[in-house]
Amino acid sequence: MLYFLKHKLVLLATPKTGSTSLEQALAPLADMVLQGDPRIKHCTFQRYKWRMEKFIQIFEQDAPQTAALIRHPEDWLGSWFRFRHGSWLEGTARSTRGLSFEQFVEGYLSDPQPAFAAVGQQAKFLTHPKTGETVDHLYRYDCMPAFVAFLEDRLGTTITLERHNVSPTHQISLSPGTRDRLQQRYSEDYALYENARGSASG
Repeated sequence: MLYFLKHKLVLLATPKTGSTSLEQALAPLADMVLQGDPRIKHCTFQRYKWRMEKFIQIFEQDAPQTAALIRHPEDWLGSWFRFRHGSWLEGTARSTRGLSFEQFVEGYLSDPQPAFAAVGQQAKFLTHPKTGETVDHLYRYDCMPAFVAFLEDRLGTTITLERHNVSPTHQISLSPGTRDRLQQRYSEDYALYENARGSASG
């Protein structure tokens, strides 16, 4: 999470949406940087509203606006699947080695979820469970140039992103039936993605 006091903006780090690249590019300009441990770096919208926003208002009366990225749910899960296929998790319960993407998504749809498929949910990260409120400026991950243009205009700077924490290349595919179940079970994620901005003027 990054906070820019002068520009009245908080950038939330949705997991698997290029947050490390954004952090590396923008942290030197931020007045407050939450990084390191994923529980801190990936501060959810709910936790931000509960504690961090109140902390910021000690110094600035008006609450800043919030911004974040959201990834297409299937693509987001594909990134998690590839990431957990990495050698650093081999032999652990979180590894996806030896599994197909279909099996990974089946695990994600299970209750309870197996350790390898317990990766959270974008809708829960980006939405307050009691009020239904979400971030002010939500952009699609696959429209990164539009999000960068928004940030450049808001922060008054030129942004150059480098790739960090790139997941291993691995072929993924999903059967139509499992895709339908995923869309029904996680309809909130699909709705957020569909309503997110996809152009600099959107």
